[in-house]
Amino acid sequence: MMRAIVLREALVAARRPALVGAAIVSASLLALLPVVWGVRGVPTLDGASLYDQQLRLEWILALVLLPWTTARVIAAERADDLVGLSALIAIPPSRVLLARLLTAAIASAVVIGGALPVVISAQQMSAVSSSRVLADQLGLLAFAVPSAVITVWWMQQTNDRLAGWMGAAATTVILVLLARLSTATMNQVAVALAVVGVGAAAILLERADVWWRYLSERAP
Repeated sequence: MMRAIVLREALVAARRPALVGAAIVSASLLALLPVVWGVRGVPTLDGASLYDQQLRLEWILALVLLPWTTARVIAAERADDLVGLSALIAIPPSRVLLARLLTAAIASAVVIGGALPVVISAQQMSAVSSSRVLADQLGLLAFAVPSAVITVWWMQQTNDRLAGWMGAAATTVILVLLARLSTATMNQVAVALAVVGVGAAAILLERADVWWRYLSERAP
C-alpha cells in the first residue's frame, strides 16, 4: 500500500501544469541573463562572471519557485480530510505525509534539473570547472529537502495554497538568511538546512499519527 500512496501522490503532482510551468519559467529567466550579459553586460559590483551571476539568480528563483511549485502540485488533504484519506486506504497519516514529502522534493528537483542546460551553457562561457558546477547543483538539490518540508508543513496548516506558498516562502527566506550569517557559501547553507529539514520531517512524521488520528471535534 505504501507504493500505491507514493504513486498516487506522484500522479497528483504530475498532472498539475504548475510543475512544468515552474521548470519553464526557471529555465527561461536563467536563459535571458546570458542574452542581456552578451549584449550590454550585466552590472555587478564584484566583477562576478556570468556563471556566478546566473547562480545567484538561480538561488533567488529557487527561494520563490520551489515553495510555489510544492504548494501547487501536492495533494491538498489536511486535517479531517487527511484523517479520512488515511482511514479509507488504511495507511497512517505519517506515511501519507512521507509520500507527500518525497513527491515535493522530487518535484523541486525537476524544477532545478530543468535549468541544467542553461547552467552548463553559462559554465562553458565562463570557463568554470565542471566539479564546481556539480557541487553547486548538488547544493540546490539538497535545498529541495528543507523547501519541501517547510511547504508541506505550511500546507497542513492552511487550506489556501496562496497562503501556504507565501508562508513557506517567507519562512524559507528567513532561514536561509539566518543560516547565511554563520556559513561561508550557499552550498553550506543548503547542506545545513537539509540536515535540519530531515530532522524537522522526522518530528512531523512522528507526531502526525497523534495529531491526525481522529476527526476533529466540530462545534454544533
